[in-house]
Amino acid sequence: MMLNKILRFIFYYPIRFTATCDPVPFEPLKHIKIDKHKPIAYVTVSSSVANLMTIERLTKKLGLPSPFDPLVVGPVRLKRTAYLRSPGLFSSRLHKRDIYKIFDTWVAACRDFGTDIQIIPITVLWSRNPSYEGLAMRGIEAPTPSWRKFLTVTFSGRDNCTIVSDPVSALAIQEKLEQSKYTNLLQRAAALHFLRKARSVVGKPFPNRKLLIEELLSRPGTQAAIEEEMKRSGAKKEELEVKARQIFDVMAADTRYPLLKFLNSIISLLWRRFYHGQTIIGANRVRELVQSGHEIIYIPCHRSHMDYILLSFVIFHEGLPLPQIASGDNLNFFPVGPLIRRCGSYFIRRKMKGDLFYTDMFREYLSLLFEHGYATEFFIEGGRSRTGRTLPPRTGMVSMTVQAQLRGIERPIAFIPTYLGYEHVMEVGSYMKELGGAQKEKESAWQLLGIFKRFRYYGRGYVTFGEPVIVPRYLSQAVPDWRKDLDPTGRGKPDWLYETVNQMSHDIIIKLNDSAIANGINLCALALMSDEDHIISMRGLHRCVALFLKLLECDEARHKSLPEDRETGVLIKQALELHKFHVYHVGDMEFVRPSRGQTLQLRYFKNNILHLFALPALIANILIRNGHILRKDVNTHTRSLFYFLRHELYSPVPEESLDKLIEIYIDTFLKEGYITQNEDMLYISGDGFNEFSILSRTIRPHLIRFLVAGTALKQIEDGTLNVDAFIKKCIDLSRRLSSYVTENSPDFADPILFKIICHTFIRHKYFEVMEDGTIKKNLPKVEKLLRAAEPLLAAREVQALTGKKVRGNLIKHNTEAS
Repeated sequence: MMLNKILRFIFYYPIRFTATCDPVPFEPLKHIKIDKHKPIAYVTVSSSVANLMTIERLTKKLGLPSPFDPLVVGPVRLKRTAYLRSPGLFSSRLHKRDIYKIFDTWVAACRDFGTDIQIIPITVLWSRNPSYEGLAMRGIEAPTPSWRKFLTVTFSGRDNCTIVSDPVSALAIQEKLEQSKYTNLLQRAAALHFLRKARSVVGKPFPNRKLLIEELLSRPGTQAAIEEEMKRSGAKKEELEVKARQIFDVMAADTRYPLLKFLNSIISLLWRRFYHGQTIIGANRVRELVQSGHEIIYIPCHRSHMDYILLSFVIFHEGLPLPQIASGDNLNFFPVGPLIRRCGSYFIRRKMKGDLFYTDMFREYLSLLFEHGYATEFFIEGGRSRTGRTLPPRTGMVSMTVQAQLRGIERPIAFIPTYLGYEHVMEVGSYMKELGGAQKEKESAWQLLGIFKRFRYYGRGYVTFGEPVIVPRYLSQAVPDWRKDLDPTGRGKPDWLYETVNQMSHDIIIKLNDSAIANGINLCALALMSDEDHIISMRGLHRCVALFLKLLECDEARHKSLPEDRETGVLIKQALELHKFHVYHVGDMEFVRPSRGQTLQLRYFKNNILHLFALPALIANILIRNGHILRKDVNTHTRSLFYFLRHELYSPVPEESLDKLIEIYIDTFLKEGYITQNEDMLYISGDGFNEFSILSRTIRPHLIRFLVAGTALKQIEDGTLNVDAFIKKCIDLSRRLSSYVTENSPDFADPILFKIICHTFIRHKYFEVMEDGTIKKNLPKVEKLLRAAEPLLAAREVQALTGKKVRGNLIKHNTEAS
């Protein structure tokens, strides 16, 4: 004990100066359940003073007892920390510690005094550099003499990574040991645990770019693609090999860990300057997949150029596998291209369709990354969302991933849908200009640096690692005999591939939206932008936010979408700090309205979470437009339109849960007093009608858009237009509507939204595409859709679009439609 005190005194300031203490997880107490009222002990690899002082520094930050302090159980004082070994001064020979001696004293104290001890395993790494695995794993796989540890701490101490694991019960461990027939099980289990944790954080050594390109050129798949291209184009083999080398030279990443570490330090400073913290959910799920041998593919949503920074920041600090990132060739310009290439980006063409040779080369590159066990990352939406909604999936890379699994790769591939949320997106202004018809600006270094041009407060960042889609498991459910189509060349395309990949991509997008988290600015924007005049009283805003939170709370599946702080006052205060809307007074009353130039920003943030409220909003719309309606009819009318909303917004509502959720939302409206029930009849209540009406109006533009598409479809003659021409007709019809109907929103006539509606029309047989590519409509179904949609909108809205007056009520129209 005295020697420890002396060493701590001598090395305190040198270690403080040369070393950091970066915990994994980034915020341990949010992810690891530790009861501070129960006795706490630690287990670590080495009794090295540098390791113990690092652990002490971390435990002090977390409010936990120091590893040097005695563990007091009743009147007994015990050692708090157990080690697997002790370092020698000059020798690398192993000095084992008998962990059982300390552990037995812990168990005896637990039994004598009727308590339990939480044992927290802590792994200390002095480098995360996967390019030098010997350095990164030094001290974990083998003992390190003290003189070498001194050099490691001096020169690599700023790359420290301290992994905190979930606590385990001393009595539970003892029970398993008593049931086991193996000797020395505790020592071996602890050593294996530390080794797995360290390897999962360090990851695979980064590829050598030159060797990687040579390996790619010599692969059987590359040679087969060259042979096929020779037959197609008549080019010589030597010419195609040169072409393949040029493609791989432009494509391949050249990851350098020192640069990653340096840029992460800068990003950390900038992030803390711009953002007030971050919320990270689901990182443990990814760690478990890594430790169980899965190949990781991060699939983030794409909102901003900040996505690269936010996700890289979180992955690095959470100790997750550093990915090779797919980047569009529009970013491959000096100096951005060389910089991000060395940070792990590989460059691909944004459009590959029609170039079979390039597609084959990229398929080989992607397959090689999977075979070597590298984590990857790509944006399934293709480009950044200009509207705040999730875009339809691009299936190309998903298809290539499935084909890579069909090569017989042993490691199961897991897609990780990753939701990225912001309280401020820098590019929204340019997005709205593009939606209004302006030409998209070409990316440049100045444009990318422009996201940092205004040093201001940008709120919080949100990252959720959603439920994974594990490829072999998915294929086993969709195509039970898929293994008979294994093809080592990766060039086979089974009959089931197209449909299965499309459905898998759709499911990934649904899980991506399912991971969304609501925040203060989202909820306030949803209320404010759904009010007809975009002006609402402060009291009304509080009631709207409270209603939205109740709708998330009543569905267990949506609890993960709730913000950390659920106080309406706190959420509104956080939103006001961003200056997107402001408060003004009329007498004694407070009102809020959008700040100057912020209407489009608020609409963007409304769209971020609209998919979470589409179903209750549709139910509210049906109830309001009727005034009174049979409860069973609400279900019928909701079903008649919700599948359009579900497909357009990628709403995470499974078909098998729809009926149950409709009943849950009706019960919630009854409980909160928005509606009343007399026998089987539901009536609108006067209480809280304003916020109930605002909820119903959140989906109004979507209902109008359905009506636009349905009206356009009804007007065309069969065999006169193809799908693209039909979408253009819908857009032209939308732009003729008054600003009152479209709410003057540039994204109302977004072609992507009408393209999604067309896919829904085709899937549900509202029209079919004939052999010549033209449309043939199903007029009875189209008229049924219009009869269902028209009564949900105000008469002047329907008249502005269709030119006819609307009479009658929803019950009559929907009875006919049903």
